[in-house]
Order: sequence, then C-alpha cells, then structure tokens
Amino acid sequence: MRDRLMTHQAPAIGCCGPVDTDAPLAVTINPEARVNVARSGAPIGTLTPGEWHTLAVTVVNDGFVTGPLAVEAEPVTGLQLDLPVHELTGEHRQEAAFRVRLDEPTVVDVTLTFRALGALGGLANHSTVSLLLSAR
Repeated sequence: MRDRLMTHQAPAIGCCGPVDTDAPLAVTINPEARVNVARSGAPIGTLTPGEWHTLAVTVVNDGFVTGPLAVEAEPVTGLQLDLPVHELTGEHRQEAAFRVRLDEPTVVDVTLTFRALGALGGLANHSTVSLLLSAR
C-alpha cells in the first residue's frame, strides 16, 4: 500500500460545477448557506508517521456567509488532528487548512464535519467527508 491519503475519488462539486483547486478538499457554501465538502482530485502526498502534515481546503462561498467555519472530528486512536476554526470573510473564495499526524505506521478512517454558523445563528447545514489516512 502506498503512503498516501485515500478517499472516495468523486470530484469536488460546487454550486454550479467542480471546484478548480489544488487543495485535496473543497468546501462550498451555496446561496442558501448550505455547506458541502468533497474530495477533489488533488494529490495529498506522502504521510510520514510522527510528522504533522497540512491538508489544504479551498472554500467557495457562493452564499457570502461570514463567521466561523469549524472542522470537527471524533477522536481516532493513533491520529492527532489540529482543526483550527477558520473565519469566513464573505469573500467568494478563501483558502484554509488543518493538520494531521499519524503516531505510527497505520491506516485510520476519520470523518470530518464542516460547520458554518456565522450570520445564520446556527441554522446552516453541515457536511461530512470520510478520509482513509495511511502511513508507514
């Protein structure tokens, strides 16, 4: 098995079509402020046990939502996550990132939930993506 992040390979889909990005994940927020996250076709690179790896996220904000964009996950044995809250500025496109670290050679499955609350007072929908992370 190659050292890489493995996921479902469906293209990242935005409000009106695929998101053009070099980031492995794309978050779209539609005009009704619904959040969608998808795996893009961008490569992740090699994950090395014991080292932090940054995973980029492109945010396409068709709803021009402002406020926090949070990434959440349940704890997974052998995986450390650094999931900062990103501030949505209302700009149409923003770049974000989070970090992952596998403690040892292993394969883990993690489900990430993206939530945009901001101006909607918690009424915005959320979206999830499952990632299979591998390092050896």
